[in-house]
Amino acid sequence: MAMPSNKSPGPDKIGMRVIKDCLPIILGPLMHMINCSLMTSTFPDLWKISEVIPPLKEGDHEIASNNRPLSLLEVVLKVCEKVVLNQFSSYLKEFNRISSHQSGNRSLHSTETLNIFVTGTMLEAIDNKNLTALILLDLSKAFDSVSHSILLHKLSCIGASPEPVKWFQDYLTGRSQYVRIGSTKSSARPITHGVPQGAILSPLLFCIYINDLPGSIQSCNLDSYVDDSKLYKSFCIYDLEQTTINLEADLQIAAKWCLEHQLLINPEKTKFLVVGSRPMLQNVPTEISLTFLGKTIRPVLLAKDLGINLDSYLSYDDHISKLVSSCMRKLCQINRVKDSFDNETLKLVIETLVINKLLYCSTVWSNTSSNNINKLQSVQNFACRVISEVGKFDHITPALRELNWLPVEKLLLERDTVMAYKCFNGLAPDYLVDRFIKRSDIHDRSTRNHDLLDIPLYKSAAGQRTFNYRGVKIWNDLDDKLKNITSITIFKKKLREILLKESY
Repeated sequence: MAMPSNKSPGPDKIGMRVIKDCLPIILGPLMHMINCSLMTSTFPDLWKISEVIPPLKEGDHEIASNNRPLSLLEVVLKVCEKVVLNQFSSYLKEFNRISSHQSGNRSLHSTETLNIFVTGTMLEAIDNKNLTALILLDLSKAFDSVSHSILLHKLSCIGASPEPVKWFQDYLTGRSQYVRIGSTKSSARPITHGVPQGAILSPLLFCIYINDLPGSIQSCNLDSYVDDSKLYKSFCIYDLEQTTINLEADLQIAAKWCLEHQLLINPEKTKFLVVGSRPMLQNVPTEISLTFLGKTIRPVLLAKDLGINLDSYLSYDDHISKLVSSCMRKLCQINRVKDSFDNETLKLVIETLVINKLLYCSTVWSNTSSNNINKLQSVQNFACRVISEVGKFDHITPALRELNWLPVEKLLLERDTVMAYKCFNGLAPDYLVDRFIKRSDIHDRSTRNHDLLDIPLYKSAAGQRTFNYRGVKIWNDLDDKLKNITSITIFKKKLREILLKESY
């Protein structure tokens, strides 16, 4: 069963590990229950109860806002949801029902692909001597505010037949939740709005709920990853006044759309960033601002978007600094308890909790400065010393080789190359794949290099920092034997072998 075993159990206290262990015995009855649910368009009432626990974020737990409620649902219902998700997602993909501006809960899409696209758009604007206004919208309690009647209507509008719509209606209605603190439980309260927190289907249902929002925007672009939405527009400095008018008009359109759909954009948490080169940003008046829902929104120098700390120059200096600090703290914590693990387990823990975090969305920021790369390398060196117990002043390269780790610079190249492979072979969203164009597709004459990709023509270093430029260059430089591999698993294996050989 392709579901994580570490899912927290719901009110019945039965975990996924138990379900998997008992699967040979319960598979028949479980399949019967799921099939009955789908054929009768009903959802069992016992699966509609959620247990809410409020773990403390920080400060005094008596203050409600200091706690982060977590909704726990019965694990068995997630099996049913997974079946529905697979079938419904296949339908949406086959008939292209989800907006191309939505990257959440879609195959081949991720926060990384959306970040590549949007930051690439902003870098291209800089290459054309333009600026970009980026507005990160904050939807307050988005999942909890969904109107069931509107969502069911939207399901019908995208082509769902009456039986599935009826199943979703029963799935959404009649729900209740109670709060548990320790062994004390509150009485259950009904839930009349929203998609279930912690449910597998909820992100997809929310994507359907806001599917037509991008089409209502007039002048700007609006892209989303589930409920994380951004409004952005590139402009010439001489058009700043008109751009401000357009931005405010589209913000009002978005706010009106949200009001009609019982959602609320929080202007207090909405961030406004102006991105450009240093010389261009010097021409932006310091008093620039936007008026939105009676609030004045002024530009900030830094903002976090889908896990990436963006600055006005797209230097990623702040992102790397915070990332390095966070990873170093985590390594220090692991170092204090490392004697509790054998070496293989310790390596796995560090790769999972530190190295994976270090490389999150690296294809977006791998074009950063050599100084930042050195900072990242210092994290990997420390991680290696924790595992291998290499002295502080001892040479680290033999230990890295022993662990079979690539140096950071090669790790970043590896991830860029894998993403280039995905773009070339149609394993990425269309908004990235479409930028990888064969020379033979745009030139009639036959040349020796007709299978190479066309390199985009950019006028500045900013344009050359875009992934579509870097990815095309990387792909063209690859050996033909590597390019011709049809399995991404084999491609990754062969690429790793080549890079390890080059490194050591």
